[in-house]
Amino acid sequence: MKFAVLCTLVLAALAQQPKGADNCAPPPSSLAPTLPARILPGMGTVHLAITTSSPEAQQFFDQGLAQMHSFWAREAERSFLQAAALDPAAPMPQWGIAMVAAGDWRPRFQIDTLGAFFGKQVAPATSRARIAAKKAVELAAVPGKATDLEKLYVAAIAARRDPDAKDPEEAFVKGLRTLLAAHPGEVEAELDLALMIMRGFTLPDKKPTAPGSTEAVAILRSLLPRVPEHPGLHHYIIHGFEGSTFAKDAWPSCEKYSQLVTNIPHALHMPGHIYSQTGRWTDAEKSFADAAANERKWMSLDKLYGDGHHGHNVHYLATAYSFEGRYDDAIEAAKELLAFKENPAQQSAPDGVGSARAQGWFAMLRTLVQFEKWDAILQGEMLPVFGRARQDAWRHWAFALAYANTGKPAAAHEEAAKFDQSLADFRARTKRPNPTELEVARFEMLAHLELADGRVDRALKQFQIASAAERRLVYTEPPYYPRPVGEPWGRAAQKANKTKLAQRAFQIALEQYPNDSHAKAATVVSQIR
Repeated sequence: MKFAVLCTLVLAALAQQPKGADNCAPPPSSLAPTLPARILPGMGTVHLAITTSSPEAQQFFDQGLAQMHSFWAREAERSFLQAAALDPAAPMPQWGIAMVAAGDWRPRFQIDTLGAFFGKQVAPATSRARIAAKKAVELAAVPGKATDLEKLYVAAIAARRDPDAKDPEEAFVKGLRTLLAAHPGEVEAELDLALMIMRGFTLPDKKPTAPGSTEAVAILRSLLPRVPEHPGLHHYIIHGFEGSTFAKDAWPSCEKYSQLVTNIPHALHMPGHIYSQTGRWTDAEKSFADAAANERKWMSLDKLYGDGHHGHNVHYLATAYSFEGRYDDAIEAAKELLAFKENPAQQSAPDGVGSARAQGWFAMLRTLVQFEKWDAILQGEMLPVFGRARQDAWRHWAFALAYANTGKPAAAHEEAAKFDQSLADFRARTKRPNPTELEVARFEMLAHLELADGRVDRALKQFQIASAAERRLVYTEPPYYPRPVGEPWGRAAQKANKTKLAQRAFQIALEQYPNDSHAKAATVVSQIR
């Protein structure tokens, strides 16, 4: 009875979580980028006329705007800084710095989810954004230095950067709506508004989390015939449609975006989000591989570039390989990331999932578990001790599954106890509750333990509970959970000769991840039986 109540409480908590985060915008640097900036090829073409005495400043401003629309905050800030250096009296380059320096130019659903997971945090780089916003306000107040439109743009970002703002994002949205009331049809403001009101979609029913999601989609659809060559439009369509019932409607934008922006890693990466969730795994792999090749080039040119976005991209590449059944390729992608070293700040953090090494570690866990490489897991070398409580818990979970599936129930129960110890350590170190995906992992682990102890019917019921909980997890790309619980649930049902139940479990997995090769192959076997 107590266990049933616990399951109910956890499922309710999962259902109430904000839905939607891919967390793939490159994180901000604590240091401002250095000058000079260069006009770069393949950035995409965007133009917003500003008040400036320098045509070159306008050129760098436009480049920064294009880079901003591809979430390349570091290079966008560099371009805006160059524009400001060329025309120190122009307010809009300062507006651009204020928009991107904090590293929070991303969909609203990502902002919501990061806040829910890690609490409201102010990045050190936010101080640069606030200083720039204040300077933009001062410059815009000088007679003749800003149009009414520019003043409204400046006022909107100044509201977001106000350190006393209770809800900075809503203050920004209010400023954008004021701008659009005065200047209907202003494309850049409409794009900015769409990004800031898209709140994602719930799981597993894929309904809008908030009215803003629907409004954002409507804005983006209305812009297609008006500005079909705008790279930011196609990028935001991908984000605005991902996780929805109509994600396939973003396919044309996936193709168009990577044609318009050929030299920014995130632009090459983003189509893979839509392709992966709509079953086009081969196309997703191409997107992620192209982005990785492009990003390796930029990383080699800038020692301060950071490894977070590359980690996210190659992690997603490994995920696509794993779901398509390409074990060796998935392992190699994970190994590339595991070869990265964490910097001192990453090493000292009590919890961390964003470094390239941390993402490579999880990619390795995902691949080994999804392919049920139990012996490789138990050997320990391919999935090394990471040294943080979150990863320790996942490693004990994987070991528990491996022992349970190789006829060693006593060892499996020992690993389950160590799993709980790691979660207690996580809570003590981070002062946060257990990650919800690890609570789901506990549900699934209990199912494997029941199987190992010979209680098949109880195990199948427990798999059902775990699958329901897993499908309610927050939407993330790649998913925070290693693979759909429907896969092991279906295999357990197959072994118990419960064909209809097996087919149901595999179908659930395929609804979550279309063309999941593991579920597809198992479905064929189930039908033959």
